Amino acid sequence: MENIPVQVSLLGSGLLVLISAFIFVNAIEYVGYRLHLGGSFVSAILSPLFTSLPEMIVFLVAVFAYAGKSGEDIGIGTIFGQPFMASSLSYGLVGISILLGFWFKQRKTVSMVIDRTLMIPYVFILVFFPLALLPAVFTDPNIKHLCGLVFLAAFVFYIWLMNRRRMEELIEDAEIPYFAKLLPESPRNGIIMAVLQLVVATAVLYLGSKQLVGSVDQLAKSIGASTMGVALIIIPAATAIPETASALIWSFKGKDTFSIGSLVGEKILYCTFYTGLALLVTNWVLDVHAYISVVATTVISLILLYFIARQKIPWWGLCLGLVFFVAYAFLVFNLRI
Repeated sequence: MENIPVQVSLLGSGLLVLISAFIFVNAIEYVGYRLHLGGSFVSAILSPLFTSLPEMIVFLVAVFAYAGKSGEDIGIGTIFGQPFMASSLSYGLVGISILLGFWFKQRKTVSMVIDRTLMIPYVFILVFFPLALLPAVFTDPNIKHLCGLVFLAAFVFYIWLMNRRRMEELIEDAEIPYFAKLLPESPRNGIIMAVLQLVVATAVLYLGSKQLVGSVDQLAKSIGASTMGVALIIIPAATAIPETASALIWSFKGKDTFSIGSLVGEKILYCTFYTGLALLVTNWVLDVHAYISVVATTVISLILLYFIARQKIPWWGLCLGLVFFVAYAFLVFNLRI
């Protein structure tokens, strides 16, 4: 594996997680349907917990196995990179998917109709993601650890809020799991095979992402760029494929709350849970790339919060994030910032 070019390694892992995403979407929809969970709750809580496993694995490998400053930079870059990637590239692709869905008559409009429950996670993002910069000014590790506990508590509070609202939008129907088609159709077979699909998807996600840490460090050194900056854009681009694919599938089919919820749920994890975890196990030393991520993510989140309050997001509103993605990629790979 060491002789495989970085580009080939990233392409191969991306393909694996893309395949697993299709399996995952099918299974999680069925689980939500069988458990009578609200669409906002399933997409914003359950889906991100599974699809964020690659980023969790990359973070832990970077911090504990790779170790050193490069390891911490890659781990922290992963945390700041996912919200940025979701806000820029992923939202832009969803906007394009909406247009395609309308063109192929899979949806009725080129605007997303959104459950206002999803205002809650966007408020959390606007509050806690900028606050993630604050602990970096403290040198006392005890203060950073205390901040970490506050961020973890914020995630628990968020789950409680979303759980209270879960019955507002029920999943009315769902396709049976792909694995269940191999057995006689029955509710019991369906839920068992859905769980099996989730396990398989998780395993494939692991296999597809475990090689990323070394590749990112090697690439950053070869082009003379910031390790955190390269990690911030490349690791989320590869590991965010599951939730992005989920969002594209759901937006194409007109399941708008699921689409946006699957992306915002990941952002909540990184603004609260993963930030809290990182504050407990790293020195939390940031560079300019973390600040760029926070500014871009905050601006885009403010725009989307405005549209969600009106319960309708136009396709072009989602595509605005592509401007930030292109600009940041230019800074990292062309200007070597």
